Parts: sequence; structure tokens; C-alpha cells
Amino acid sequence: MVVDRRLDNILRILLQPGQADPNSADASRVYASAATVLATLTNPLNVSLLSTQILISPAIWENFDGLKAGLRVFGVFQSATLGKIENQDSISILSVEEWINAIVRGANNNVPRWKHLLLLGGILSADQERSHLPRVTRRSLEEAFCRAVNLSVETNETNELEADTLSLILSHAMQSLSRKAKEVINYDALLPVVIKSIYYSREGFQSGYFLSTIDHDIMNIEGKLAWPSKSNSFLELQNRSGRPMFAAMSGLARLAAASIRHAQEPAVLHAFLESLLNFSHILTAQWKMNGLSEIPMSEEANLVDEDSLKATIPVVWQILKSILFASTLILQELMSRVAESPALCDSENGPMIASKVLHVLRGFYFITSRLGPNAFSSYNFVYFAAIDILSSYPPQAEEFVKGIVPTEAGSIPKKLPDRILDLFFLNTVEHFSLSISQSVNEEIVIPATSPYLAGGLEASLHAHFEAAHSVMLSIISSPSSAELGSRILPFYIESAFEAFPTSLSARQFRLAFGTIIRECSPPQPISKLQPHLTDVILEILCDRAARASTEPLPNLVDEGAVGLSEKDVCILALIDGLPSMQVNAMERWLEPTAELLDMVENPGSKLRIRERFWDVLSSELDVERAEVAVKWWTMGGREKVLFGKEKPEGVEGIRSML
Repeated sequence: MVVDRRLDNILRILLQPGQADPNSADASRVYASAATVLATLTNPLNVSLLSTQILISPAIWENFDGLKAGLRVFGVFQSATLGKIENQDSISILSVEEWINAIVRGANNNVPRWKHLLLLGGILSADQERSHLPRVTRRSLEEAFCRAVNLSVETNETNELEADTLSLILSHAMQSLSRKAKEVINYDALLPVVIKSIYYSREGFQSGYFLSTIDHDIMNIEGKLAWPSKSNSFLELQNRSGRPMFAAMSGLARLAAASIRHAQEPAVLHAFLESLLNFSHILTAQWKMNGLSEIPMSEEANLVDEDSLKATIPVVWQILKSILFASTLILQELMSRVAESPALCDSENGPMIASKVLHVLRGFYFITSRLGPNAFSSYNFVYFAAIDILSSYPPQAEEFVKGIVPTEAGSIPKKLPDRILDLFFLNTVEHFSLSISQSVNEEIVIPATSPYLAGGLEASLHAHFEAAHSVMLSIISSPSSAELGSRILPFYIESAFEAFPTSLSARQFRLAFGTIIRECSPPQPISKLQPHLTDVILEILCDRAARASTEPLPNLVDEGAVGLSEKDVCILALIDGLPSMQVNAMERWLEPTAELLDMVENPGSKLRIRERFWDVLSSELDVERAEVAVKWWTMGGREKVLFGKEKPEGVEGIRSML
């Protein structure tokens, strides 16, 4: 009788619109009571009746928050099933199997199909280990659930609430399904539904339009940008970040990834990429119109008020990070499948997919650049896999490079979002220097790179500066651009000397000259065009070393060069180049290198350079060069390196260099 009275009370509430509003604190008791009563009913007709009412009751569904209501209804069936399973050993008129059959009968023809998923998904999720429900019952539930999913996604008639609910419930229930059940799902039809829910629905990322509301509330207070925590745009954003779709975004991304893994038609994957590419374009456009986009991360403390830094800005960046992480997880599955499938990696699909993926990453680069490109391995896999595939198709690679070239090539844009896109271009085009033609390098890449080669750029452009130098070195190292490399070398060497040590780090200066010496030495193509270029470069480097400052470099330039001077780094650059020189050239430059070492006055620096010299001579030379080095070492080179012009008065710390 107690259960009957409780059932009567629950039914009375469920028939009153608004009584179970999912956003109401009092409504939590209604959902909890419904789950408890449902689990303890002993009359199968009552079980079916209550199940039906939960799925169609005005109290639950006649409110503005259908998705949250759907999630709570899913929770009711999940909790009720758990309660029934836990108490199945107690004396009960209805067995678990009979009780479940009664519940399922509640999802009758009067209940919309998408709501069947709430009931079936809730039951299946309660038995994640697939060990509590009878095997036949579970198989029937899985078949019914997957059939409902397929019917929903194949009709193309699902509205936004239905699509969002389907995506959300399936993301929760997916791990509870058997492998055989998962194989039945129509992933080709499911993928567009899930992607639409994630990126375009009002419950998801809303096409990125949530960014446009922020700018209306941004103001200037005492010379600093302020986005108040009481503003409508922030309150709306804060509410959005706690919504069901956002809370389950990692599960939704895994569901989309599973759909990509099992999709059969390449056209479905291309359509997915087009949809994601469109989203990234909209998101970038919305960000550009936002006042926050003009604040470099390095300058936020000076340009943004304290309340915004602590309260509001972290929220929007957390949402943007969620977008990047979810997209990367999905793209990782796509690139894995492309790498494993000959059909997707052929000349028709491979470069097209890789190009679109890189364009998507370009759209998200204002987020990535804040985290740092190496912040997580999944991003690196997607990025470099796409580059590797596209590099195998030079015509398509050139087309891609032309498509991402800075709009203001030849100058540095004034707006920060455009500078960030320039940084993506510089970091990416470096990897295509071997694939694209000399004319593209000369006419497109170098003009876009040149503005960022100059020293003395503002601090926010330091990453651009280093990337630009890497681009130039990659062009110089490209056999297909050897003639261009020989022409730009004088300009680049001059730029490197002008930038070091104020802008160019010691590490990158050494890398630059090590690369140049290698590329100008046989058998590289540049050496055939300019046979004497190596000696000219080394003469210039030695001259710079002789005149260079002996003051220690500032720590901010390069942590690895702490304690070293400009002179020390020039000598180290010369030593780094020894293994790459032609044998005759190396033999000529061993003596001048030892003489430069002897000019170093700082004992600590001299020891570090001496050790580097020894490492190169003892372990980094091939057989032919090693023979020359040994001969020089035993015929006076040892004394020059270890003692210079001084008389050898002791051998402490030197016995290992015999």
C-alpha cells in the first residue's frame, strides 16, 4: 500500500506541467522518487504505466530545457535499474527480467522513438559490465537500442533536441554495448548527427557565435580592458560551460571518433571535414571581432584588469580549449584511419584530406598558439601526419602553401589574429620546402618570411622571428632550391649576424651556421654552384669571433648559453660545422679553430669549448675525417687545444683527452 500511495503521488506530479523542471532544486526529489518507486513496483502494469508517464509527462517535458530533462530521465531509468539489480536477491514478485520487460513495454507507440533511447540507454548503462542482466534480455535490449539509433539517424528528420539527446545518450551508453551490437550501428548516418550536435547546436559549440556576445560587454576602465564578471555575456558563457553537452564533450568526441573509425563511405569523411572546416572559419571570424583577440598573452597582465584575468577570461579560454581538444581527438582518429587505409591515402583522397585537416588546424591556431604547439601529443600526431601525407604530393602541397600565404606578405600585420595566422604559415611551410618548387619558395615563401627575419622585433613576435629563420634554413637545405639557396645565403648570413645575440639565440645561431656549412659542402648541390662558399663563410665567422664581445650573454637569450659570450658561441658554431666540411676544408680549419680557442680568456668558457672540440673530434667524425683529426691531434693539435701558447705544466682533468 505504501508503494501504491507513492506511485499515486508520483503520477499526480507527472501530470502537472512544470513540476519536474530539471533546473529546479525541488525537482531533484521528484526524479529520485520516480527512480525509487519504479525499482520497487511489483505489478508489471504499474511498471509500464510509470515508465510511459516518465517519457511523456507534461511535468518533465513541457519546459524550455528538454536536453537536461532528457538526461535526468536517462538517469531515472539507470538508477531504477541499478536499484532493481542490487535488490534482486531479496524476496520480490517480479524478477529482474520480468521487471525490465515491463519497463520496455512502457516505451509504446505513444512515445517518440528518440525517447526510447532514454529508457533503453539507461537500462544498458546500469549494467556496464554486462554481467547482471540475463544474456537473452541484454541482447534484446541492445538490438532494440541500436535499431532505435539507426531509425533516428537514417530518417534525416530529427530536430535539434532529438539529435542532441541521441548523441548525448549514445555517448553515455556506447561503452556498455557489446562489440557485436556496436557493429550494427549505421556510422555513416550517425557521424553527421553527432558532428552537428557538437559544433552547431545551441547546446554545443553553437557555430562559435558565443564569442560574438562578449565584445558587447568589454569596456575600458582606467586604460585597461575589462570584461566584468556580472556582465550578461559572461553569465551566459558560464552557464553554457556547465550544460550537459559541455560536461560530456570528451565522450561525444570519442563517439564521433568511433563513427569515423567505422564509417564506410569516404564521402562521409569528406563531408565531416567540410563541416569542421566551416566551423573553424566561423570561429576564427568571431574571434577576430572580439576585443580579447588583440591582447597578446605576454601583455595580459599590463593590458587587462585583475578581475577579468582571474574570473572571466579563464572561462572563455577553457571553452576554446575544449573545442581544440575535442577536435584533435576526432581528427586523430581520422588521420590514423587515413594512414592505415590505402583507399583513403591514395592520390585522390590523401592530399585532399590532409589539406583540409591543416586548414582546420590553421583556424584553431589562435587557441593552439596560446597552449604551445607541443602542449599535447595528439595534436602533433594530427599535424605532422597531415604534413607527411601532403608532402608526398607536390602539386597539392604547393596549392596548400598558396592558400595559407599571409594576406599582407612583405609586411607585419597590425592585428594580432593576422600575426598568429602568419606564425602558422611560418611554422608549417618550413616542412614543405623539400616538396615545393624553387619558384614558389622564391615568389611566395621568402617575401612572406622576410619581414620577420630582422632583429629587434617586439617581444610578442619572438616566435615568428625564430620560425622565419627556420624557414630560411629549410629553403637553403632543399636540393630543389639549391640555386635560390646560393643566392639568398649572403642575405641570410647578414641577417643572422645582425640578429645575434640580441634576438637570435645562441642555440639557433649555432644551428644556422652548422646547417649552412653542411649545405655548402660537397656533395650538396650548393657546393657545385659555389665551390668556395664554405671557406668564405668560415672566414666571415672567424672574423666575427675575433672581434666579438667577451661579455656573458643575457640569460633571456638562451638558457643553454648561460655564462658564454658572443665570442664563445661563434667558436662553438665553427666547431659544430667541422663534421660537415669537406675533408680538405676540415684539415685547413682545425688549426684556426684551435687558435680561436686559445683567445678565450674565461676559464669556464674555455673548458666548455675545449670539451665540445674534443667531443666532435673523438665521436662525431666519419672514418675519413677521423683519420685527419687523429693525425692533426698527434702532431701538435693536442697541445694547441689543451694548452694553447702556454707551457704544459700539468695534466689534471686532461687525461681523458689522450
